[in-house]
Amino acid sequence: MIAELANKNQVIIRQLLPADADALFTYLQGLSHESRSRFGPHAFDKETVNNISTGQIAGWQCYIALDKLNGSIIAYMLICQGLIDWDEKRYAQRNIFFDTTSTVTFAPSVGDAWQRTGLGTQMNHFIESELKARGIKSIVLWGGVQASNEKAVNFYKKHHYQYISTFQNDGMDNFDMVKYLYQES
Repeated sequence: MIAELANKNQVIIRQLLPADADALFTYLQGLSHESRSRFGPHAFDKETVNNISTGQIAGWQCYIALDKLNGSIIAYMLICQGLIDWDEKRYAQRNIFFDTTSTVTFAPSVGDAWQRTGLGTQMNHFIESELKARGIKSIVLWGGVQASNEKAVNFYKKHHYQYISTFQNDGMDNFDMVKYLYQES
């Protein structure tokens, strides 16, 4: 899909391909320290990136956005079928349970220079459309969102993610948030 952003730049949004491994590694290495500290579903080393790009991690589906002008990856978003163990245990402690066949866990990242351009929104719409077509009903944020990450918290609220609870990780408050996708009849 080709999308035009608020800054008039055009991007290509699509699923990650095996040939994208080097570009994804470059993207992850180029994230600022702050962005890297807020996005942590996996290691950023070459072996992990190769395993992700070649689809060797069962249940993971990855999406990227490319700058149409130079072809570089400018955003990367990861979907995992069901819940990761840590999230599932935390929700279960609150007596909240999800059907793993209709729930995914979501870990988004947008390159520092591309934040606040509408790219996250464009990717979110694209991914949600695909998830709805697969019958997915719930999107759980992977490891929640750091409460101090106001930009991300506001993004999720804007896109109808619901606050569930607060939990501590590494001495910091984090919010569990879920978006419920309702299928049209």
